[in-house]
Amino acid sequence: MAEKILNWIKTALRFLSCITICFLAIIVGMQVVNRNFLDHSFTWVEELASIIMIYITYFGAAMATINNSNTRIDFFIRLLPEKLHGFFEVLDDLICVAFLFVIIKYAYIGMIKNTEMFTPALHLPLTVNYVGIFLGCILMVIFYAIHAYLDFEKLRGKDKSLAEEALNR
Repeated sequence: MAEKILNWIKTALRFLSCITICFLAIIVGMQVVNRNFLDHSFTWVEELASIIMIYITYFGAAMATINNSNTRIDFFIRLLPEKLHGFFEVLDDLICVAFLFVIIKYAYIGMIKNTEMFTPALHLPLTVNYVGIFLGCILMVIFYAIHAYLDFEKLRGKDKSLAEEALNR
């Protein structure tokens, strides 16, 4: 059951990321053509592109988290004995969760405080920006929690290679 939910979330993230990247390429391409060939530009393109970039960034970070492919500098950690290495893996996941909770808190505050403020060209509430940050960070917390659990179970000596393989598919 949990594997089906994770697969659905991963598929939805991939779909949303593909759609947003394609949409961004189309509107930026449209703006380039309009500026260079028609001497006209749309006022809303840069605004919408910046909103889309927020969603691409945080959904992409969530996808990297579930695949455990976030950038890490673990050269020195890998030199440690296996038990200590496993401990630092769990610690790393928990520190990331704590950091994400801080970002979630400020994203939530931004969502609440900016409901009455609107973007100049599209007249969208500024809350739209913070929703992308909020959702992406919530997903990352879930995925880091899963990785922390798997790392902890490996630290206890249990084989979780099948679960990790299912997670990375």
